[in-house]
Amino acid sequence: MSEYKSIVNNNRYYSLYVTAGEKCKTIGAQDGTFPDFGHHMKNEMGGIWIHPIKIADGFYLGIDNKFYKAVEYETLPYGSLFRYEPVNGIAIQRFQFSPDEAKGVYVRYTFKNNDDNPKSLKVCFITRFDIMPVWLSENAGIFDFEDNAVYDGENQIVIAKDSGHDWYGVLGSDFEISSSQVEISKEHIEPYRSSGKGVSASISLELTLEPKGNKELTFIIAGSPYGKEDALKEFRALKENRDEYYFNKLIRYHNIRNAARLETSDQEFDHIFEWVKYNIDWLIQDCEGYGRGLTAGMPEYPWWFGCDNSYSTQGLLALGSFDLAKQTLLLLKNYSEKHNGNGRIVHEVTTNGVIANPGNSQETSHFIMAVYNYLRWTGDIETTKELYDYCKKGISWLLNEMDEDRDLLPSGYGIIEIQGLNVELIDTAVYTCKALYCMHEMSRVFGEESIEYLKLGEKLKEIINTRLWDDKYGLFVDAVGTTAQVIERIDALLNDEHHKTYISPEYRDYLSELKQHCQAMPRDEELPFIINKNWVINTPMETHLADHDKALTALDNMKSDEFVGEYGIYLSGFMKQSMMTISTGVQAVAEARNGRCGESLALLKRICKTYGLVLPGSISEMSPDYGCFVQAWTVYGMAVSVVECFAGFKPQAYDKKLVIEPCIPYEWDKMNLQHIRIGDSFVDFSFTRNGKNEVYVISSTGNIDIQFNVNEADRILVNGEEACCEIHLGLGTSVIEVLRN
Repeated sequence: MSEYKSIVNNNRYYSLYVTAGEKCKTIGAQDGTFPDFGHHMKNEMGGIWIHPIKIADGFYLGIDNKFYKAVEYETLPYGSLFRYEPVNGIAIQRFQFSPDEAKGVYVRYTFKNNDDNPKSLKVCFITRFDIMPVWLSENAGIFDFEDNAVYDGENQIVIAKDSGHDWYGVLGSDFEISSSQVEISKEHIEPYRSSGKGVSASISLELTLEPKGNKELTFIIAGSPYGKEDALKEFRALKENRDEYYFNKLIRYHNIRNAARLETSDQEFDHIFEWVKYNIDWLIQDCEGYGRGLTAGMPEYPWWFGCDNSYSTQGLLALGSFDLAKQTLLLLKNYSEKHNGNGRIVHEVTTNGVIANPGNSQETSHFIMAVYNYLRWTGDIETTKELYDYCKKGISWLLNEMDEDRDLLPSGYGIIEIQGLNVELIDTAVYTCKALYCMHEMSRVFGEESIEYLKLGEKLKEIINTRLWDDKYGLFVDAVGTTAQVIERIDALLNDEHHKTYISPEYRDYLSELKQHCQAMPRDEELPFIINKNWVINTPMETHLADHDKALTALDNMKSDEFVGEYGIYLSGFMKQSMMTISTGVQAVAEARNGRCGESLALLKRICKTYGLVLPGSISEMSPDYGCFVQAWTVYGMAVSVVECFAGFKPQAYDKKLVIEPCIPYEWDKMNLQHIRIGDSFVDFSFTRNGKNEVYVISSTGNIDIQFNVNEADRILVNGEEACCEIHLGLGTSVIEVLRN
């Protein structure tokens, strides 16, 4: 597996990392410390988490009564590695990993004596337990209490407990310890202090190293929100199965690497594509009793989201992660059904099932798209039918409760969560239109075809391409609203202290002119309007619903520096400040789905410029280097563009069909994509370009009919024989030569 190294810049105190297992996440600084930080939970988002509770603020190693920061940090797909300056001629390294089978983390220190003389060290490993519930737990009547701890001599461990709950943390090691080596204190054991109601515990010992000798010490931190016996069971499993768990971890990442494995002319892009797959795996959260699914990002969003996963699961499916996509979609459906019951999809669910937001309008239609996408990649009729029944409620909720004027444009908040922007938004309209087409196709598959879905979809598509299109600017509009609503939002923008900073004189003049235009009209008259030039005006092109000429016009206009910054697409074309991987990723998909794969790749490479700027091996949520240091929805732009658009995979696994219609960026003269999963089948795709001529090699296993489409060829040879532009391939390997004069 590839690795990625970084020298820690100690001036960048908040360069964070995560050591991830499905059941335990350790989040700290790349210098090896655990600083207090956090927005959702002030000063408490770092440390060791076994969701839905936090176990500890962190841990430290003292050597001869001194504490040292790491000088080098290395991200491994399966763990984290820290290197320290030599102490008295002894090289020190710390490696940590969390298995996926158990609730805990291993912390292994390696000491290497580089001297020709024996050396002794006094070592003290300190853990600051801070057992507390996840964000918003107080809404469920769950609060944090003081922690206490005791030494358990029989098991040679320290057991910590939240005094108000049956929550436990455990500290132990792979070597024998006695009570004389253990110190427990409500006060902090120096040198670092952290917030909270925790308790400290330390294990001390003297370490002797032979000349040129090595020694290892492994500490184990475990815990459980399900009682003492479960915490002890987890610790024992960790202690007894370390080698097996480590081997399993390596195999897991070997398999991740080889699924949807990409090799192109651009090795740097291939490397980043590979690490995006690892990043996704770090964000899986398995909470017994609450569900398993893909979370949004670290460190601030380690729980489940409707919007984020409606994007992310599409990337997961393109990469072959069917089971994770299934569990994530079912989790969102189940919480939505329990909390809303009317088809509405929740926006945000914490890891103990508290709903932070019952859902924005766009999320329900977006979720329906994700469900259909699951069906077309997996062919899993049974699971999709379970999801489809709730989707029927969802489309009804959008077109009735959220569309009071019955113009097919649901109201409410969309992807852009700007206070007051809860009118008839472009993204909600577009995703509702796409959802209608998806509902029609699913109804057909389930033997209850509803032509009404298709008719409504066609009608809404026409509305999008007429009423929601602005000829003057060559763009789709932000929204539709009454003149009174538009004026209200203009005033809110101009008076908002945060936005004032980013409103240029030209933008202020535009808003004033729009306000005057609205003031001359009846207050209840509706009009389409552009107020922010929010990035979601690209969704008609992303979904391929925009008329071809309009799509090309809008994409050309959105290529300007009004929309594109150094690292991608601005969230607002007017304000030109923030960029995110999702705004850029959706634009990349929009370009690719409209046959502009070179432009798509150029955008993806802007995302790639941010790789490793905060966490080596990862891409931050906000471009170039802030927000979450790893974000799930980055996989949408990367995987969907490459697999569905560049390679051109258009699966219909429920009909055992696959259409391949490649659109390889001209910058690449080769592209190999191996082990693409469609239903029960796997397909390998290989491409080489020599001048105007192209050679494709398609290999498939399983029962799937492959239709390969070629555009603009003078001659086509399949396995050496003449063929037409629409080629049907079966099991095995086929060589397709596309020849042009």
